[in-house]
Amino acid sequence: MNPIKSLGGTRGAYQKALRGNATKVTCHVAPRLGKVNIDRMAHIPPGGSWRDITFDLLPAGMKRAKRSDHTKRYGRMTWDKQACTILTKCDIHWGAYLHPEQDRAISVREAARLQSFPDSFEFEGSKTEQYIQVGNAVPPFLGRAIGKTLVELMDEHSISEKIA
Repeated sequence: MNPIKSLGGTRGAYQKALRGNATKVTCHVAPRLGKVNIDRMAHIPPGGSWRDITFDLLPAGMKRAKRSDHTKRYGRMTWDKQACTILTKCDIHWGAYLHPEQDRAISVREAARLQSFPDSFEFEGSKTEQYIQVGNAVPPFLGRAIGKTLVELMDEHSISEKIA
């Protein structure tokens, strides 16, 4: 089931471009996290990571890790810096997928927004399948840029052939 969330106002050109005429979105429910992960998140500031979690709350494997290892695990995003690469699962154990302000992982919709999917795009299947769809996709804005470049190159080639 994909609960529907009503949308508020837009803040910037990117958000306006992705919002389009949409007034509601689906897939905007954060994954459930266990108590230990909720306790861990309370220690992580924007831009922070597992290194900000108190030692007693760290997963066993992270207690043995070098501080320079796994720099994105349990990472919290910031509003003003580049986001982590969107993978096929936005699992907080694997990357910087914590919301910048709220103690939760990002939703499928937020991952899709980072990948430049319009808000009107609907994902199908389980939540796991939806994260896979977003993570495996060519971001729409990238696809458009590549397509435009290919059309321009084909037009130039066509003109060159006519002249020659």
